[in-house]
Amino acid sequence: MKKLLFLGLLLLASGLSMAQVSYVKMADQQTKYEQLTRQNGVQCRIQDYNLPMLYGLYFHDLETSVRCVEVNGSERYFYRIYQKEMKEEPSAEALVAFEDFEEIQKVFEAMVAEELKERSQRKDYFENCYRTSDGFQIGYRTKNRQTEWFIVIDRYSEKRVMFDGNSRLRENLQKAKAKFEEVKK
Repeated sequence: MKKLLFLGLLLLASGLSMAQVSYVKMADQQTKYEQLTRQNGVQCRIQDYNLPMLYGLYFHDLETSVRCVEVNGSERYFYRIYQKEMKEEPSAEALVAFEDFEEIQKVFEAMVAEELKERSQRKDYFENCYRTSDGFQIGYRTKNRQTEWFIVIDRYSEKRVMFDGNSRLRENLQKAKAKFEEVKK
């Protein structure tokens, strides 16, 4: 009897482990850029307008640009951040849609104000970040009243590019905004 009960539980457990779960992994979802550029049967033109390099801590030099993508006569704009391949680290690229870029700018300015408040409080650790629907992240962490800003470029990993303060990020975002306005004219 015990053997039959054990065998029944074993079959039930194996049946449950084989059940399919319906979910969509982040890797299966296409970004806004991929949805636009991976269409079949359409002509796609891509133009980049370079911005100054964005220098992070620990030798993370990032190429930045504004990218214009034209498909079937309509244009869409993206903020592009690219990190070249380094020792043991693959290259990474983020393409942030213009509408998400505008939201990032608003959130960034709000986080700058919040950072000053958080740093003045006596918390051992605090982290604040914003993630777009395409997986790009921007934020900061405060540890022992010292703040480091970061961005996450690759939506498939949590590897961060760190910045000492927010001035370089702010400057690059402002230059990107000016370039968007110039290119859209």
